Amino acid sequence: MIRVDIESIVMASGPVPSVVVLRERKNGATADAPLRALSIQTGAYEAASIGNGIDSDKAAPRPIAHDLLLNTVKELGARVERVEINRWDAPVFYADIVLECTGNAAEPKVSEQGDGVREIKLDARPSDALALATRSNAPIYVEDDVMNRAGSISYQAARDEQSSQEEIERFDEFVKNLSPDDF
Repeated sequence: MIRVDIESIVMASGPVPSVVVLRERKNGATADAPLRALSIQTGAYEAASIGNGIDSDKAAPRPIAHDLLLNTVKELGARVERVEINRWDAPVFYADIVLECTGNAAEPKVSEQGDGVREIKLDARPSDALALATRSNAPIYVEDDVMNRAGSISYQAARDEQSSQEEIERFDEFVKNLSPDDF
């Protein structure tokens, strides 16, 4: 599994989907290799919910579905351990929310971790899993195979290594070659 962070959220309206871009974290073993990114299309509401989880200063006056789920998890004595994006059947991504609990949960996907701690894996849409991860500060992981098949080079990482003039020239060239089919 590859640890990732949310690099950006591209909000769209109308029939065009919003996009959440996940970027792999830099690690010492692959310091010279370019970082990869994974773009996941989602709806505008889901993208906004992920963004609201990141920007905790803009908490809703009443809990929305993702807040409600996190509150329920906490009240049941569990916590969000991690989020895993673990499968890709183009164009659909699949994810699990992994909960850690010390209670007597009787779930079919429960695995014993020692010291009475259990992990429960819940199947989820990636957008819901990411919204929950942002609210709980849980780490996000992507399966190696998913990143290899659906990922690309992270433009943010590449941009950090170039001067601003080179960046402007690249962006200008990129925009000139765009067509409506690219969206």
